[in-house]
Amino acid sequence: MTRRRGIESQSRSEQRRVTEQYQLITTQPALLTFCQQAQHADFLAVDTEFVRTRTYYARLGLVQVQAGDATALIDPVSLQAEQSDAALAPLWQLFADPDKTLVIHAGGEDYEILQQHMGCLPNAIFDTQIACAMLGEGEAMGYAAMIEQRLGVMLDKSQSRTDWMQRPLAPAQLDYAAADVLYLQQVYPQLLAKAQEQGKLDLILAESAWQAEKRAQQIPDKWLFLYFGNAWQCTPEQRSVLRELVAWRQQRARQADLPLGFVAKDHVLLDIARHQPTSKGQLHRVKELSSVTVRYAGDELLAAIAAGIEAGPLQLKLRRINDIPGYKADFAKIKQMAQQVAKELDIPTALVASRRQINDVIHWCRQIPSHARSELPLPDLFASWRGAKLKAPVEALLKESQ
Repeated sequence: MTRRRGIESQSRSEQRRVTEQYQLITTQPALLTFCQQAQHADFLAVDTEFVRTRTYYARLGLVQVQAGDATALIDPVSLQAEQSDAALAPLWQLFADPDKTLVIHAGGEDYEILQQHMGCLPNAIFDTQIACAMLGEGEAMGYAAMIEQRLGVMLDKSQSRTDWMQRPLAPAQLDYAAADVLYLQQVYPQLLAKAQEQGKLDLILAESAWQAEKRAQQIPDKWLFLYFGNAWQCTPEQRSVLRELVAWRQQRARQADLPLGFVAKDHVLLDIARHQPTSKGQLHRVKELSSVTVRYAGDELLAAIAAGIEAGPLQLKLRRINDIPGYKADFAKIKQMAQQVAKELDIPTALVASRRQINDVIHWCRQIPSHARSELPLPDLFASWRGAKLKAPVEALLKESQ
């Protein structure tokens, strides 16, 4: 059905009401018709609304698409997308069109959702948050701030905490969702022109693609412990158990569709690795370990502990990042390299290498076993456009200083 709703907005100097026609799509014929029409659009402005409060996998509540003059709010709940993978197939085929650029703001979990449902990522993505940062308009700029800065429109944020799985959605909630792609469509040509003028379009597209690819990558369960924040606190015997526990938690969360923290929080796993309980009675005495987890997955948990003990000590040196020998000097030199690249590309240094990205590459080179690296995602500084500039010199530096 088609509705006319007022999308509340306010310019810097005056408040005004912008009325935009959009279509709420709740049937397969309507979805197919829209997707066929959208094939003629030069680009697609896309956003998703989802809920991920009590589940491992995000639950898709709404997909907003602006294609040319047409705005569609596609309703996965009414289309029963959770019951049938084919329900949104025309939409995913549209997004997979190699000739289509998807314009998204701060994709983040949107990319995970697309990978989960499409089985792949779109061919070309233009992330407007990345574009704003690369073009010197502000790092990590929110959507509302971008729209206010570029269009002089203040968006109503009152519906940001909506439960997008509830039905029916109120008119104000639909208006809020429509605004997320309506104004995105208007901003994209401006950012595209500026990117071309500054010679940064390829860089923006490369970074957008890399951020999407990162979200789609999976760390094998057996290597998750290498990224566990306090693994350095464990003895070799405890670390072997922790490796099994972290893998078990990931598997349990996927199988039960529960957030990791609902299965067991990080500090609980660390406590179990240290004390290594051998019975459900002992598990029940572990502070903050859910009785539900013990009841339904206690045997699995005990088996993971036993497997870690049986494997024997894990002789792998893991240190807190600041305690790695030569860390401060290596960090400073990598930052200098990043500053040179930033100057060359005319972008902020933080976009080339943040503190976290530098720490990640030091951890990778100094603490990730060489036999594990082929199975793991590359650190940012070794991948995509950053890798082309920094991989060789950073590897040489860390090899020499080691």
